[in-house]
Amino acid sequence: KSKRDDDNMMLNGQFPRTVDDLLHEHNQFLLRISNQCLLPNYDLIERASKIMTTCLLFSTQIKRFMETTKVHELHEKTRHERSKLRYSGKKSKNGDQETDFRANREERTQQCSDRILRELCTETYRHMITRFDEVFSAHLAEFMKNLNSDFGQKSNAHLTNLSKIGRA
Repeated sequence: KSKRDDDNMMLNGQFPRTVDDLLHEHNQFLLRISNQCLLPNYDLIERASKIMTTCLLFSTQIKRFMETTKVHELHEKTRHERSKLRYSGKKSKNGDQETDFRANREERTQQCSDRILRELCTETYRHMITRFDEVFSAHLAEFMKNLNSDFGQKSNAHLTNLSKIGRA
């Protein structure tokens, strides 16, 4: 047998004899894939969707947190100043400029750290984190409960398949 013959062989070890055989094998393949990805189980898909929605909402809130604390602005300002320093034509004062740059960067970094710490200590931030933790944990617990009750020991295989989808 050639490699090409092996590539054309179906999963059951036989070549399809008719177009109907080929379609049947193809449909069986699609059903296996669908079942392994939990697509026929609406409750699990709904629970997984709630988990993903919670994660998206959390990332939006963290983005707002980053805007509030101006971390990105600090990074951009430091990058711009570093670029200016690197490409300035004045070589004689470069040592002084480097010292000033480092001192300014440390001061800005400290100010940013202070803003972050102040924000982390607010009741609003703590409430947000606690609430996201509660919601995420509840959705995950429901998902796992449904997965284990519907699939028992096969649930680990489904979790593996889901983790592969998440990395794609």
